[in-house]
Amino acid sequence: MSLTQIETRLRALYDLDGVHRVEDFVCDERVAQQAAAEAVERGEALLVLEEPDDVSIGLYLAPGALEVLADDGDWLGAGRFESFCLVAEGVSHFLYLMFRLSHEHTVTQLELEVQAEVDKYALGLLAGNGVGLLKERSRALRQRLFCDVAYLDDPGTPEGDRYREATRAASGYTAHLERRFVERGDMRALAAELRRFYRRDRTDKLRFT
Repeated sequence: MSLTQIETRLRALYDLDGVHRVEDFVCDERVAQQAAAEAVERGEALLVLEEPDDVSIGLYLAPGALEVLADDGDWLGAGRFESFCLVAEGVSHFLYLMFRLSHEHTVTQLELEVQAEVDKYALGLLAGNGVGLLKERSRALRQRLFCDVAYLDDPGTPEGDRYREATRAASGYTAHLERRFVERGDMRALAAELRRFYRRDRTDKLRFT
């Protein structure tokens, strides 16, 4: 699943306009390092520079991850899932920020992280067919996204605590989705609920923590 495919699927799922395309905001390593020293090391970073009358935005994605997803193959397979997660997270961050800005709403880093975790689950889940397969896929995705997880930042640091809180919130919410919609194969209602969640405020996004 390429960067363009990830963007297209998220826009369709959440009924987002296509005014600003992600690929037009992807920046290279030099620009990323100038904006945020840790961006290249992390492999993904949404770069935001607030100015008096405007906001400048850029997105850094590790070229290696983009190359991996550009090749045909099982993007959920070994060696490719990490690249999918990194690129999907970056695209999610960009789209959600632009959505909130377009509605003149503020957004916190925690909200961006929660939504990105939910988006990775939704992308992986809705790529499959068949109720039985969806159940298995949901459980496998939740295991890989929320249980078999390693953090770059230690607990007790602002970044470490934020990522852990986002994981807990997304894990709780996707478990709710699995019980309420996936178990009975109601994909139409699932998509509607995901669209509602996208538009909820911070308090609602964190109530499953």
